[in-house]
Amino acid sequence: MSVPEIRHMGPRDALLVVLTACGFGSSFLFIKIVVPEVPPVTLALIRSLVALATLMLVLRLGGERLPRAGAVWIQLGALGAASQVIPMILLSWGQQHIASGLAGIILGSVPVLTMVLAHVFMHDERISPRSLLGALTGLCGVVAVIGIGALGNAEHHLLAELAVFGAAAGIAIANVMARHTGQLPPVVLAAGIQIGAVVMLIPLSLINDAPWTLRPSAQAFGALVVLGVFGSAIPGLLFYRLLRRVGATRASLAAYLVPVVAVALGALVLDERLAWSAFAGMVLILTGALLVNRRTGAAAAGS
Repeated sequence: MSVPEIRHMGPRDALLVVLTACGFGSSFLFIKIVVPEVPPVTLALIRSLVALATLMLVLRLGGERLPRAGAVWIQLGALGAASQVIPMILLSWGQQHIASGLAGIILGSVPVLTMVLAHVFMHDERISPRSLLGALTGLCGVVAVIGIGALGNAEHHLLAELAVFGAAAGIAIANVMARHTGQLPPVVLAAGIQIGAVVMLIPLSLINDAPWTLRPSAQAFGALVVLGVFGSAIPGLLFYRLLRRVGATRASLAAYLVPVVAVALGALVLDERLAWSAFAGMVLILTGALLVNRRTGAAAAGS
């Protein structure tokens, strides 16, 4: 399959990045409501089922169709594993042993990992010194937003940290793999990935969690529905649209903004206070995003 050509980010693309980050960033709030009542694997399964139902509705209303049986479903299954199943399981296991803030810092490595992988595997996404500086600046901003203090006991949780880093690597791999799915419309790509994830998560949930014994409250059930629609389906759809328009490296900039959204929602909903380091981190994140997106003079002139 052909790989879509990418272009420079415009204002509309920047808005899609922000909306994608807001959707994924809100997930932490709803997961906090659900996880005391629903185990991680089953939470991931229900989240994917709700997301899939939402995407199928969008697909049907838009007149799109899922691809017929063929090699593309192998790709979609691999994407479902890399972007949904493996990261969810590794994150859930890792966060049993390390603080969520530390997990957030490690996940901030997604754009850097995506940039490196895109440089290796995509002919039209090469690392420039400015882009590398931007990625590292944004990563410093993620550390500042979440809090450097979360790194204090890092040496005692090596396996958990490696698990979370594995989740970040899986997401980065999926970001690059998604561009090799050719001309699949974003909603078809997103729905196909969720189908692959659901197929894998069903037996894992049945084996690990005995979901038929669960009795979640109405609040937890409602949070699961919101999580699936607004924390997975919609931002996923926006993200794969971004991939088609601006490529894996720039689309992954949304990962830098996710911690900002999570911290902001904590302050607004849970009445948490933002430290000065959070605002400093936001400046670094936005500066890094600008550096990654900026083209060199020669590239700009040639486009």
